[in-house]
Amino acid sequence: MKNSSVIEGNLKFLSIGDIMQLLGSNGSSGILRIYSLYMSEPGIVYFENGNPVNASDGTLAGLDGLYALFGWTEGTFEFSEERASVEKVINRSRMGIILDSLKMLDDGDIVRLGPTPSDQEGKKEKTDESGNPRVNGPMVDYMYVVDEEDFYDGETISEEGKHGNWIWVILEGVIEILKETPKGPLSILQISNGSFVGSLSSFLVKDHTRSATARSLGNVQLGVLDSQRLSQEYAKMSADFRAMIMSIDKRMKQLSNRAVEYHTQSINIESFIKDKQKVMRQGETGKKLFRIQQGHVHIVQQEKDRYLPLVSLSKDDYFGDFPFFDMGHEPENASVLASKDLKIVSMDAGVFQQEYDNISLTFKNIIENVATCVSATTRMIQKMQK
Repeated sequence: MKNSSVIEGNLKFLSIGDIMQLLGSNGSSGILRIYSLYMSEPGIVYFENGNPVNASDGTLAGLDGLYALFGWTEGTFEFSEERASVEKVINRSRMGIILDSLKMLDDGDIVRLGPTPSDQEGKKEKTDESGNPRVNGPMVDYMYVVDEEDFYDGETISEEGKHGNWIWVILEGVIEILKETPKGPLSILQISNGSFVGSLSSFLVKDHTRSATARSLGNVQLGVLDSQRLSQEYAKMSADFRAMIMSIDKRMKQLSNRAVEYHTQSINIESFIKDKQKVMRQGETGKKLFRIQQGHVHIVQQEKDRYLPLVSLSKDDYFGDFPFFDMGHEPENASVLASKDLKIVSMDAGVFQQEYDNISLTFKNIIENVATCVSATTRMIQKMQK
């Protein structure tokens, strides 16, 4: 490993999307080099504060070059912390790029690099049984881990509808998150090392009820987090910041329930769009963050002539461009449709960023991981509607 190299590995273990999530969660700056047997030169992605700013696959540059690199599913990579004087030409959000690239791979718009098309048959990126990407969490911060628990293949770790006031971090292994439906269990996503099992409200709400089932896939080792310490840190946060992170937690729960509605074909899409005003248009680039004071909004994706309602937000929820994470929702990848009685207040994103910078690494990791799971579940819903 080179002196400046921070991380290296094999693309069969960590895909480019996984690497981007890892570097993003750690706010890393440097150069990612990707090596393939089928290319004479490495692919390169330049990062600033966890976000890609330029890239090249040897032929294409900028965003097109980064998209092309998602087709490099075999090979090795290394990331080095080093300064690079390159022009910032990529302005899309990290999660937006990942979601678009995965969709382009599915649609055949990105070429999978390999010797011949026949040799590539059956070679897919790391996904679960439903074809959804697996979520890898940030690097584990052991400061808040107070105990360890082991589970064997197929064991239920937590069960939907049962009470539980603790949260785990995955130290090693893979866990499947499921929702019960009239058609049987629905796999929502798989999570692995560094991801968290249990929602933010697990340690904040007395007699908290689990909103989904977590089941081990293979042997799993979990770290039990110090709930009292997390609760004490949460209590010291500003009321606005607490409301914001709980609003993100709410999105994850709603998305899981929405996936069930799509799966059982029980969703009434018209009810989400009829008589609603568009207060934020999909594809906007404005850096605006709002808190709802009255009324409600629906976060809705639009693909051609099709609408995909994702979540519904109400009083004290937040929408817009969040300063320190990306969920693959508004404004870049979804519109915001509002009720006629909507009243909102504009929030200072810089104040939130300052507070975020001062919380513990574990709390940062939890928030980042929830946002990543929101993105993955959104993609799962998109795939269900194909």
